[in-house]
Amino acid sequence: MKIVNICLAGSYNYGWGYQDNLISKYQHKNGNDVILIASRFTNDKNSEEYLEVPSEIKLDNGVKVIRLEHGLGKIGTKFLRHYKGLYKVLVSEKPDFIFIHGLQFIDILYVCKYLKKHPEVNCCVDGHADYTNSAQSKFSYFVHKTLWKYCAQQINKYAKIFYGVLPVRCEFMMEMYGIPENKVELLVMGADDEFLSVAQKNREKTRKDMKFSESDFVIITGGKIDAHKTETILLMKAVNELSVKYLKLLVFGAVAEELKEIFNSQLSDRVRYIGWLDQKEIYKYICASDCGFFPGRHSVIWEQMVAAGIPSIFRKLPKTDHVDIGGNCLFLDDGSEESIKEAIEYIIKKENYIKLKNNSSSLRKNNFLYSNIAKDSIENVIKKSS
Repeated sequence: MKIVNICLAGSYNYGWGYQDNLISKYQHKNGNDVILIASRFTNDKNSEEYLEVPSEIKLDNGVKVIRLEHGLGKIGTKFLRHYKGLYKVLVSEKPDFIFIHGLQFIDILYVCKYLKKHPEVNCCVDGHADYTNSAQSKFSYFVHKTLWKYCAQQINKYAKIFYGVLPVRCEFMMEMYGIPENKVELLVMGADDEFLSVAQKNREKTRKDMKFSESDFVIITGGKIDAHKTETILLMKAVNELSVKYLKLLVFGAVAEELKEIFNSQLSDRVRYIGWLDQKEIYKYICASDCGFFPGRHSVIWEQMVAAGIPSIFRKLPKTDHVDIGGNCLFLDDGSEESIKEAIEYIIKKENYIKLKNNSSSLRKNNFLYSNIAKDSIENVIKKSS
């Protein structure tokens, strides 16, 4: 099939491990002709936004990326997400399947126009918004409840499935936009099969290069470390204070300027900072670890840990138990230093760890591989349309 992915509700970043990057990559690997339509908005490693030039390029993974020019200038486009030429591109590409990543862009109405003229084309929408990252101010809530709800209701006439990438995001689409429950499904995020496979094969080499012994128990944590993830500092402090010499902690990710002083004060021979990592490096260190520990907000690294079969400790958050595939993880009731220490002391006990490790090896972890996610997301829609 020819599949067009539309990523106009936000920024698009070449080579990142986000869902739009990986689902399009594995759509192509699964034998499809894949086009991705994106905005000019992109981000650097510190999440600072900048602009790419309008362009059409073929990525190394076979996906063609078309970046559209702003339709209303930078500020107007950023708010309404109106671009030049979306309908023209759809007419030119003649897709068999349209996958919309995020519905918060006014040009979704051009997608509706195209689908109305081409009812044979299948369509689905995914949602990355929930009450922790959207609709937090009165104005933002109003925009979601009016403008974006209108867009959602229009595309609802044509889309077969609305995928929430977390259970809370399924709930958000139903509550905020009025999408019928029978059209909403969970589509988990996950891991890049290729990068994961290479990292798993090189586990022993990576540990040797890091000068870890066979008896070292290596915990990994990471992601953006800012005012929303100060629990990372408490995890570093806990590892330093526990009298367990073989316990090591690897921390990766960009550190916010205001946290650098206290962050650096916790670095030691047992707490090592390995900086900001690209996607290949993230998998490399995930697979060299024995346990993942994420005491703060959710990130896609949670799902990557599940896919890698690494036992993990996650913060207990509303509707995030999809990462539990049958006893592969523990959930922290809170992010306090005391709770963190108790969780570490539990998981480093041999009998407890072995049980978690065995559960982490369940075949259910394969549901978090993007080869399967990309395949299932398309097949589910086709089944509904037949």
